[in-house]
Amino acid sequence: MKLPSNHVAPSRKIIRKSCLFDLSALRGETPEFAFVLASAIEQLSELPDFSEANTVSVMSDFGGEHPAARFRTYSFLFFTANRSGPFVQQVSDLRSKHGILKPYSEFRYKRLASGNRSRALPEFLSLVDSLIHGAVITVAVEKKIDSLFGGAAHIEKTLAELGFGRWKKGAGEKVLRVAHTFAIFASLLVRPDQPIIWYCDNDAINDNGQERKFEDTQRLFARALQMYSAERSAELRCGKSLAEKSFLDDFLSIPDLAAGVIQDLLAGHLTGEDLAGGDEKVHVIKWLAAESSFLSKITIQILRRGDEILTGKVAFTPALQ
Repeated sequence: MKLPSNHVAPSRKIIRKSCLFDLSALRGETPEFAFVLASAIEQLSELPDFSEANTVSVMSDFGGEHPAARFRTYSFLFFTANRSGPFVQQVSDLRSKHGILKPYSEFRYKRLASGNRSRALPEFLSLVDSLIHGAVITVAVEKKIDSLFGGAAHIEKTLAELGFGRWKKGAGEKVLRVAHTFAIFASLLVRPDQPIIWYCDNDAINDNGQERKFEDTQRLFARALQMYSAERSAELRCGKSLAEKSFLDDFLSIPDLAAGVIQDLLAGHLTGEDLAGGDEKVHVIKWLAAESSFLSKITIQILRRGDEILTGKVAFTPALQ
């Protein structure tokens, strides 16, 4: 992904817009997951306004895959590439200051307590809030919910019949949750004539294997996007993390941090247990709860209670000092 040369700082007059979810996009063939997500989206009052964006970029990362997790989390950073130049430059300066420019690596939630990167974390989060125009969107699905798309066997059979390769066990459920969350929010945030770049860390959903390819994932994303944005005419480009790390990994760090801390916070709310970890996790929690002038932070929780699926927006508020 290349940033355009006309970098500009965010403009306050077009930061956010009122959120109205167009339920007409939910037709008979739309999966249950879309209706579940839509009922939570209706609780949102505003979303970023990308009307002046040349291209809308989307970074995604996922959490909650370790055995002790109570939630699977799917996090996305939607942002405007043509406004992100100051962020890229100032993070480069920050990395140089703390000696973390070479080798280049993400601010990963699982590796927060790591020397110079740990010391740079509060400044990095401050730059995220002050210089990125967009939204961090996280959907947290309780692990009690095995499937929102008809079960693993049904998913595997359906995707294979549609020519999207073989998606065994939980991989099919995961790629559908990711693709439909991406597509639904893209339908709200992005005009049909605006190009989209989706970029993801290396993951099971974008593997190249014997039974499916990354091209299958890309075509599946395009199909999901067309389901909710039937008039879409602009290009969708997809990429995954490169071997040589760069400023792109600073953007990937943001959904990584969100996916990790939101799983831990929601799990702690269920169990009553305190969040393990040091000051680094405290910094991430404070960042998640703090309001930003330019960056919206949206968390949606999906729970199972008996036979009922419950969903809603989650609000994190700063603790009183």
